[in-house]
Amino acid sequence: MLTISQFADRSGLSASALRFYERKGLLKPARRWDNGYRAYAASQVAEARFISSLRAAGISLAAIREFLRRDARAREALLTTWRQEMAARLLSLQVADQYLRGLDSARPLLHLEHWSDPSVLVWFPATAPERPLPFLDAVVMRKRELERRGTTVLTSGYVRTLDRVGGQLVGEVGFRVKAGRRTPPGARRQELPPTLFATLECGLRDDVAAHRVFRLLDDLGFFPEGPHLERYLPGTADRYLLMISVRRHAAR
Repeated sequence: MLTISQFADRSGLSASALRFYERKGLLKPARRWDNGYRAYAASQVAEARFISSLRAAGISLAAIREFLRRDARAREALLTTWRQEMAARLLSLQVADQYLRGLDSARPLLHLEHWSDPSVLVWFPATAPERPLPFLDAVVMRKRELERRGTTVLTSGYVRTLDRVGGQLVGEVGFRVKAGRRTPPGARRQELPPTLFATLECGLRDDVAAHRVFRLLDDLGFFPEGPHLERYLPGTADRYLLMISVRRHAAR
């Protein structure tokens, strides 16, 4: 058996860290002597180092405690989740680095919006005459409808224009909603993985906004991929947010 001082020396952890792990239910001494002193088994060294390594990797104390209590199958499922979360964090850091490296003080206000978790969108069909913010009335109506049903709407409405038929615009209005709710009648459900958007706030007469975004994206080392959205902004009737999902160029 090893004293706490000897065990700290063997494991590379401090005695205070070992006491902390004990209080949190992560690593208990193999036994206590009659005088109350802690005694550790040499076989616990690897476990102590493993716990310390998980902490260094950013895993929470609660998650580590849960991992240690589980069987091999459940542990593998937790490891898969941690790997996915780490990959998302790494991507976020890489994106931030690439974005900052590409910016200069004279660049237009192109921003990044990262939906770091899987998202749920519900879309309703809509038609409207050609005019500024044509689907605004539909956005307001459908949002109220969702709220009456008790659906948590996370952001203001999104718009997709799909076609023009006989002077009418045909499209969809959608909302990012809290997961777990049933899809409302007459709506379609879209599930998105974690998604990175390049965004640019545009005026109604800004006909070349998308071209500017594509040019700037290439300068910054990103390329368009996936859905393109327009988000109507609360408090203004003459501006909208253009959102283009993007990925990083692999070798920039």
